[in-house]
Amino acid sequence: MNIGQSNIASGAQEGDFYGEIINAANINHREFSFRSISSRCLFIYNAYKHKAEVISFVNRLSALPNGNKLSVSAQMLGVIEWPYLHNQWDIRTKLNNIATHYELLAKLKSNLLHMNLGSSFEILNLSAHSDAVKIVLDRAAWFTREGELLINIYRKSLRIASIAFTLGEKENVTVAYIGAIQGVHSGISSEDSLALFKLLTKDFEGLRPRSLLLEVLKVVLKKLGVAQIYAVSEQNRHHRHQYFRNNNKTIFVNDYNPIWEEN
Repeated sequence: MNIGQSNIASGAQEGDFYGEIINAANINHREFSFRSISSRCLFIYNAYKHKAEVISFVNRLSALPNGNKLSVSAQMLGVIEWPYLHNQWDIRTKLNNIATHYELLAKLKSNLLHMNLGSSFEILNLSAHSDAVKIVLDRAAWFTREGELLINIYRKSLRIASIAFTLGEKENVTVAYIGAIQGVHSGISSEDSLALFKLLTKDFEGLRPRSLLLEVLKVVLKKLGVAQIYAVSEQNRHHRHQYFRNNNKTIFVNDYNPIWEEN
């Protein structure tokens, strides 16, 4: 078994379930400290409480449509304890939405199904409009709690803006849930970031990078059969979950609500 992966097979024995849950607990809490040991125990306890949902989740991914099969990673099982996309989603909802995402991709026979963390491919080259700018679809480890896939604007190797999303079903309609929209990482100074955004906005004739990215997202989602898009509100972003000891009074750099309202 590859490190970071869990393989609770369909119809797994009791020992298999606990063995893989313990493995996931050890991977997600590697440190050797009292706090880490306590976190592992709490993870195992919550997994036991939701044993039926966890096994159902694993079995769904091991029997995807069109003969596909997906191994369940420790990162996926981490939603047993940490928030995912929306801070009010319970464990059943989180597991169901992640499984549904992959079931929909499998039905579409999409090559997005087997994208691993770190995988990426270019979907649109915009260098004719702005030097070395491209739209890239990928998965990044630091966004895994906000969506299964990312659409990004890159300039050379710099990630300018990103949107994280997960496919889902709501009232028998294919939908997409947007869990995050972010700009340039904190390693770039605010002055340089602002100058870069101004440059790209000028190159794209007044269309700001995030607005451009949302328009590209709409096109991609339409190709995937999505009829409706739901974007997480500022008060329900996953960062506000008690897991991070944050609440609705915490102020983040980007307020999501005005971004959604503008678009």
